[in-house]
Amino acid sequence: MMMLKQTRFNQFMDSIEQINPKTLSLRLKEMEKDGLIKRKIYHETPVRVEYNLTEKAMALTPILEQMALFSMRYCAKDVFRGPVPKDVEKIYSNITTKYRNATTSYQDRIGE
Repeated sequence: MMMLKQTRFNQFMDSIEQINPKTLSLRLKEMEKDGLIKRKIYHETPVRVEYNLTEKAMALTPILEQMALFSMRYCAKDVFRGPVPKDVEKIYSNITTKYRNATTSYQDRIGE
């Protein structure tokens, strides 16, 4: 999700089905502790908090992409609602293109 330019708590809440705020908060804290995300607080009214991927998290991207492809190929009934699409490869290709574009944008943003 962060690779798709979602960086705020409420954006995550809206995009993750059936997650409660406490669980999401705990997961974000765990990922921060593990060095996968950085939390930045903006002292505004209201206070704004954004989460960004670290270099360590970006290094996981190829692994996560392969896991997603595996899930779509071999666990499609669990991944998709309704009938399984016939062209899983095309769907996967669209997703990875979005990830790669977001990754490039992220790397440009942090100056890599």
